[in-house]
Formats: sequence, structure tokens, C-alpha cells
Amino acid sequence: MMFVSNLSIEKWVGNENQGDFIEKPNWSQIEAAIRQLNGKNQTLVTLAADDETYMTIGGGSAGKYVVSVTFDNLDFYNLVDLSKPEATEKLVIGGQEGLYSAKMSVDLLRCLLAARTFSESGKLDSLLLWEEDKSLVTV
Repeated sequence: MMFVSNLSIEKWVGNENQGDFIEKPNWSQIEAAIRQLNGKNQTLVTLAADDETYMTIGGGSAGKYVVSVTFDNLDFYNLVDLSKPEATEKLVIGGQEGLYSAKMSVDLLRCLLAARTFSESGKLDSLLLWEEDKSLVTV
């Protein structure tokens, strides 16, 4: 039994989101959605348990993903890779280009591990590094 109750897949056609919404997704549907992220017209996947508990996975361009989780829609936790330099990167997430801290840009393997653990148990994977978010995007 999966912890997440729905999967939302954004797919932009022009300025219209023609994405999918899947109730009670299985892992293969979730993994396929994440692998389809391309940083162009497919830039965001949301795994939700309810309105306040969800994981967002954005990006996909050049194998770079940003993963964020909230359990109350107030406090957010970001998956981080502390081996990255202190720098910013331009990524398109949710159809919007923004500057993100380089350490928030993780590879597909970390992204899939985080998504699988959250999807199945509703927890942050303890093998990965998470940081409480102070502010998602710097403008």
C-alpha cells in the first residue's frame, strides 16, 4: 500500500498545462513520471498524500532535479548534495525559470530513492541529506 494518494504530472503545451493526475499511483507510474522530466515542457511532478503532505520533484534538464517535501505546507525540506560548490544554477521548475542553490540540484538516483521512500512510507529517506528550507528561490 502506497503512502501517496495521487500523482500530478505537469506537461506544458504552449502556455497550457495538459498534464495528468493519477489517483493511487504505483511505483512504476511514479518512476516513469520522474524520468520524463526534461526541464522544458515537463518540469514538475507532485506526489501527494493530502493537501498538506507532498513531495515536489522539479527540473530534469541535464540530469538535475530539485526535490522538496512538506508535511504541513509550512515547513519544507530540500534534498541536498553537499559535495556541490556554493553557487546557483538556472533551472526550469513548474514552467518558471529560477535560480536555485547548486547543492539543491541532485542526480536522478538520489531523486528516485527519495521519491520511493516518500511514496511508500511518507518519510524522508535517512540515507540522503535533507535541509530545512529557509527560502526556496532567490530572485
